Parts: sequence; C-alpha cells; structure tokens
Amino acid sequence: MRTTVWRTLCVAGAPLAVAAIVGGMPSPAAAVLARLSDDAHVSLSARTANFGSATTLLVQGPGPTAAEAYVRFDLTTLPAGTRGPDVARAVLRLWVAKVTRGGMFDVHSVRGGWSEEALTAANAPGRGRDELIGITVSPRDRNRFLVVDVTELVQEWLDRTLENNGLVLVANASGVSVEFDSKENAATSHEPELEITLRATGAAGPPGPPGPAGPAGPPGPAGERGPAGPGAGAPAQTAAVVVPAPPSAMIGGLREYRASGTWTAPSGVTRVMVEGWGAGGAGGSGSPGLQGGGGGGGAGAYQRVVLAVVPGTTYDVIVGDGGQADPAGGGDGRDTQIRDATTGTVLVSVRPGQGGGPGRPDGAPGVGGNGGRAEPALGIGRDGSQGGAGDTCRPAPLSPSTCLSPGRGGAGGVVARGSVEPPPRGGAGGAGGDAGRRGLPGGSGYIILLW
Repeated sequence: MRTTVWRTLCVAGAPLAVAAIVGGMPSPAAAVLARLSDDAHVSLSARTANFGSATTLLVQGPGPTAAEAYVRFDLTTLPAGTRGPDVARAVLRLWVAKVTRGGMFDVHSVRGGWSEEALTAANAPGRGRDELIGITVSPRDRNRFLVVDVTELVQEWLDRTLENNGLVLVANASGVSVEFDSKENAATSHEPELEITLRATGAAGPPGPPGPAGPAGPPGPAGERGPAGPGAGAPAQTAAVVVPAPPSAMIGGLREYRASGTWTAPSGVTRVMVEGWGAGGAGGSGSPGLQGGGGGGGAGAYQRVVLAVVPGTTYDVIVGDGGQADPAGGGDGRDTQIRDATTGTVLVSVRPGQGGGPGRPDGAPGVGGNGGRAEPALGIGRDGSQGGAGDTCRPAPLSPSTCLSPGRGGAGGVVARGSVEPPPRGGAGGAGGDAGRRGLPGGSGYIILLW
C-alpha cells in the first residue's frame, strides 16, 4: 500500500509547499547522482523541429506556442540490486535560466521511449499520469535552483512498476514561460540533476576512539558593553540578546475535512488554497434475474483553487455525500462546496459523479455513470472517471439461456489524483451490483484547506 505525503518543493531553500515529516525513517547512507542521458524540449509552433542541442529547456504555454521539456536519467549509477524501498529521497534539480512569465508547471511521467537527437512535437510520446502539479516559478527565481521531490517516482522505476521513460515538464493551465539549463549549456554547467539518497543499511558499528583535540582558535572580538546595573558600583550586566521574530511563513495552516464543518479565516489571511473532491455516484442494481450486472458509479471531480477570503469571516465547508444505491439505479453524489456562512453564497463547487444505470429486466447490463466534470478555468481541475458498464452472465455451453454465474456489476469510477490521495474510497464511484443485487454507495467527498 502506498502512503502519500506532501512533497517538498524548494527554490534555493525557500519552501513552496508543506512537507510531511515521516517518523522512524532510517538515517540516509549516501547520495548518488543519476546520469542525465537525454534532455530536450519540443514546441507546438515548430512541430518537426528538434531542440536536442539547445542550451536551455523551454516550458511554455498553454496555447499554440506551447513547449514541453523532457528529461531522462540513467539509474545504473546506483549500487547493483537497489530497489524502491532502498531510496530515502530523490530530488530533481533544475537551474532557472530565464523566466519570461511566472506561473506554474506540472511534472508528468512519460509513456514511451524517446531520444534527444530525434525528439520533436510530432513524434513526442504521450504524457503519463500526474506526478506533481502546480509547481510555482517566478522571475525572482532566476539564476537559482528549483528543487522538486520525485521520491515516489524513482522508487517505482526501481521496482519496475513504472517504465523509466523520464519526465516531461508541462505548462500548467495557469500559464508559464520559463527556461532551464540543459546539459548542452557549457557556460554554467548547471544541467538537470537527479540526486538519490539511499537509506542506511546494516547496524551501526561501535563508536571509534576520540580524535586528538584541535588547536585553540583565536579569541573572538569583544562584545558590546552592557548597560550599567542598578546601584552604585554594581557591575555592568551582560546585554540581553534580542532574537527578531521570524517572518511570517507562506504556509500558515492546513486542515482536512472528511465531514462537513466550518472554517474561519484567521487574522491577516486573505487567500486560501482549496483542494477538493466531489462525491462519487452509487453503483446501479443488477437486473432482477441472473443476467445483467449494474453499471458502476462515476467518480467525483477534483479541483484545486486559490480562493480570496476575508479575515474573520466564517465559511461553511460542505463535504458531499456519496450517492446511495437504489433498486431503480445508483443515486448521484453531492457537490463538495465552500460557502459564505453569512450569505450562503457558493464560492467553490466540486461536481460529483453520477450513479450507474441498473440492469434491465430483459437482462441487458447497466451503463456506467459519468464522472464529475471539473472547471480547469478556476485553477487546476481533473474530471472523475466514468464507472464501468455491467457484464452479462456466463451462459451454460449446452443451454445459453441458463446462467452459470450472475452477471457482474461494473467497477466504480476512480478519482483523479491531487497533491495527496483522498482517504480510501473518497470521491470514488460505487461498484455496480451483480445480477439480483444492489450496487454499492459512492464515496463521500473530501476537502483540504491550506493557508
């Protein structure tokens, strides 16, 4: 079972996202640099052009001039036999050479093979699943490293659960235009790097004997004279060291909702990031006989939005209820919403999945319910997947009208992946019922607030 944690994204040490602390992790043993084998970008405005020898990797879009950057690393620099559990952390470092337009980009795995000498927009392999979404870059990040945590991806490459075809950097729907140094840039030698830190192996050895004491260092400069103490002849007191308060953190709070509740914007907070999933639809019931299974319910949509709020104002956080099974078919899920508690105005609404269709009396299986539709214009949106259609029963070879086993219900729709995975079945569609049985209810919605 995979445990998803918040990934750490940094620009020259400045945090860009919340990092989870995983207790009990062994101390890292060593860091190894993977060999960068290929890097290039492709451009929709020059579909047949190859940019494998370019000194920068352009990520730009969206639109007709969009460009995407591909990078791939050879993992054979790791010790023989290294597997996913051996990796404590893996980070991708990208040197920001130019920022024409600040914004966000996403990191995807790559579905097929490619080489930097032949890669063009016309033959580029498709994108795989989202690995990281909404990585921020701004003009002030120029001439600095952008560091992206890709630990889970490298672990899957090593375990062979995902083919190592590298990564593709794609402009987010919010838009961006940024250039990173490639390995062909001899002026800076800041090529993309993949640093993999391995976990410690074996028991720690006994401590070695203490080394000889080093020579005494030179005396430091005298400190400032403190204020005079009270009373005549009293010795001067040492001046108190005043530690300035740290600047306010960019991330001030994090809260998840598995059930509906309220949230009041703290003093000084005018923006909150909302990450939500709509509820899933229920699976449809199977046909009255043994022939047709019910259709699976659709999954709720996923939405990530930055919402303007008023300090001190209370907001209703509505976690959508999953659709309920019914003999007439699966019920639809409910929207997951953020509402102004005073006026009732809906500020964000994440759509639910629809219920699966029931198996018909004539034995035909039910159709799958549609997944919730996202609104990418609001920020980042992903549609929930559609539920699977039901199956008919397996007929007896000598008597086709006789069922050897009931028709199976269709699978429920799967929720889109966000920065974290929702709780088990959160936003997922319910499976359709086998012939003669009701379907399963849809999963309730889920919502995270980050401010």
